[in-house]
Amino acid sequence: MASTESKIVDYAKNGPFASPVSRRSFLAVAGAAGITLGVAACGGSTSESGAAGGGAAAGKVKEKAWIQVTTLSNDFFVAFNDGGKQAMKALGVEVASLEDQGNVNTALGQVGNVKAAGGKSIFGTPATEAQAAAVTKAAQAAGILYASSYTAPAWYTPADADKWVRFITPMSTKIAAATAKALFDEVGGKGTIIHVPGQKGSSADDQRTAGLNQTLKDYPDIEIVTASPGNWTSEDARKSFTNILPKVKDFVGVFAQNDSEAAGVIAALEAQGIKDKVVTGFDGNQQNVEYIRDGKQFLTSATIGGLTAGLLGVTTFDALNGVKFSLPETFLAQGALLVKPDSAAKVLDSIYQKQLPFDWAKMSKALNPDSWDPQTVLNPIDPKEYYAGVKQDQYKLNSAWDDADIEGVRKTYDAAFKTGPLFEFKSDLVA
Repeated sequence: MASTESKIVDYAKNGPFASPVSRRSFLAVAGAAGITLGVAACGGSTSESGAAGGGAAAGKVKEKAWIQVTTLSNDFFVAFNDGGKQAMKALGVEVASLEDQGNVNTALGQVGNVKAAGGKSIFGTPATEAQAAAVTKAAQAAGILYASSYTAPAWYTPADADKWVRFITPMSTKIAAATAKALFDEVGGKGTIIHVPGQKGSSADDQRTAGLNQTLKDYPDIEIVTASPGNWTSEDARKSFTNILPKVKDFVGVFAQNDSEAAGVIAALEAQGIKDKVVTGFDGNQQNVEYIRDGKQFLTSATIGGLTAGLLGVTTFDALNGVKFSLPETFLAQGALLVKPDSAAKVLDSIYQKQLPFDWAKMSKALNPDSWDPQTVLNPIDPKEYYAGVKQDQYKLNSAWDDADIEGVRKTYDAAFKTGPLFEFKSDLVA
């Protein structure tokens, strides 16, 4: 008969926890009782084996990988983490998750822990530009492959660190401009819009605000009232939105800087019985796509965080298996799908399943050198266009970009995208 301790260990690993927070609470209590669970290490990490998968990757290097996110109390980061795990499991790679809470020192300590454990790769989504630069440089110094998304300092690219094997981001300014236009048109081109920013110091936050302001120039009858930062979380956004309501006599819509914030806004609206306000968000969290289907939210731009993480994880796998990426392949825009009420149900049915419906192995150049398929739009970014108007102050564009064949890689990646649940939406993906 299994011992009490072994039962607790089994439950810690496999039990049906309502949320990551409740799981961590259970682990803390068990740890205080002196029970060694073997599932937490490296400054807030949980480990999961990928040994059950990876038949397609037989004979390949399968070094353990680490996923680094801000917090697993946020829907986007949970989806990112889950997608990364699914991709790695499909390749037979063991994976562990790290939560840095947006703290640079914590994130750097985790890089040190990964090095001490003999780790070879980390992929994730840093909270701020300062963290992005610090972790990239720490990984470079440690000889650890690093792949990241969303946030990086202006003019700082993978040309500056050869261990930084890929950066993927949606074109946040372009997408935000399209989102703002859809919102302004939906409210009839006039009225007050409450803007709930994200987290200060984040590239995505700055770019989404820039897109909003860019579109605002064409709508003289729209007034923007900006709340305090929602810090990418539902609770902070709910508080921020609630606190600004007494200062706004009337408003017609809300431009929330991500979907978790939009969820917080919707919760505040429902708590106060406020109806018929047009709410937009970003990222494409499943809950928010359901909100759109159900009439609670108007629009989101779905990049699908789990897909982003999977692409990054496959990149580190390929690099460890000898794939050499050209410079334009390391700095990519990921296509975003603008999801509205008329498409939400179809998008939910096509993509949002417990197991994401992507062929992770087919994304791999190491496994499919002649038939790899990213299964989404990945468009090489020209830094000179992307950062146009931004001073080359702290960082200057690496001269390696002078000879980069950006257009050639763009055509190659466009031709490679032939299959997957997003293929039917290919022409609608913004990148």
